Amino acid sequence: MENELWSETRAMNNYEIIGGILRREFQKEQIKRLNLSYLSSGIDQWWDEGGSTLKSEVALAKLYTLIIETLKSEDLEIIQSVGCDNKKISAVFMEYIFNIPSKELAQLVHEAMSKIGGIIDIKYPYEEHKELFPKQNDSLASDWGKGLGIIRPHSDDLYEPRDINIMSLTVCKDTSKTPTWFWQIKDVIASITNEELGVLALAEANFYSGTNVEGLTLENKKPILRQDKVEGLGLRLDFRVDDSIGPRMRFEDENIKNIITKIREGFKTIKPLSANPSTGSVSILSNFKVLHGRSSLNPMMLYEGESSRILYRSKGIK
Repeated sequence: MENELWSETRAMNNYEIIGGILRREFQKEQIKRLNLSYLSSGIDQWWDEGGSTLKSEVALAKLYTLIIETLKSEDLEIIQSVGCDNKKISAVFMEYIFNIPSKELAQLVHEAMSKIGGIIDIKYPYEEHKELFPKQNDSLASDWGKGLGIIRPHSDDLYEPRDINIMSLTVCKDTSKTPTWFWQIKDVIASITNEELGVLALAEANFYSGTNVEGLTLENKKPILRQDKVEGLGLRLDFRVDDSIGPRMRFEDENIKNIITKIREGFKTIKPLSANPSTGSVSILSNFKVLHGRSSLNPMMLYEGESSRILYRSKGIK
């Protein structure tokens, strides 16, 4: 993408041309859906016939081999292409991989599929990100995977000094049938002009951690536009508003604030894409090409000390 025209227009701050180039690139991105039900009988049988008794490291190795040997080559190629600029696949939604709503099996499948997708998980000491479920003491919190409130469109971990560029989500069970929502960048920017897109892309924002980081608030200033030789172009965007600290993404320039207001208004007319909220669904997405979130959850989600919506998440680098 760093060709002569791009370099010259950026140097001249020709926002309209920059915005037009970016919009054309984002229009090429696509999301794939895969029905992987042909995996489920083998995985369920393996679990019932002894997989559940194995130590986690051995079980993961055996399950990974089972999946990789059963996956169709065309499906494997799509999974491994997420986030690659030359493939233009920004996310893949996979369904019916397993049927047993076991937390242990769900985490094993999650780790196996994340490995197949090339995800190297990054674990921060101040955040427990792997298992996502509403917690009873924080049940009303918004913009947090362990709360019941709405989660607005965002990319993950923009406040961290290091970028994560890919993430995965696996549904163990969800009797509430609340899907994770996804917004492609081309739809997010549909409500602003090319000039406004160029202005926004070349701006910088202050990004803040929220309820997910316990005991402290992290802050980092980063450009909205992200360029990578392998991934291509993406945008760093976070529309969450934390209950304690307020907006997770902040700008000082009033003109850019107005552009963000237009995008927020535009979300009202965008229908997000939905992943299947049933047991056995796995989604892999490029963190800077697709925003994600969900609606608020019913306060009756918690029962007998356990949530009726349990997901597993990995986030890191590819």
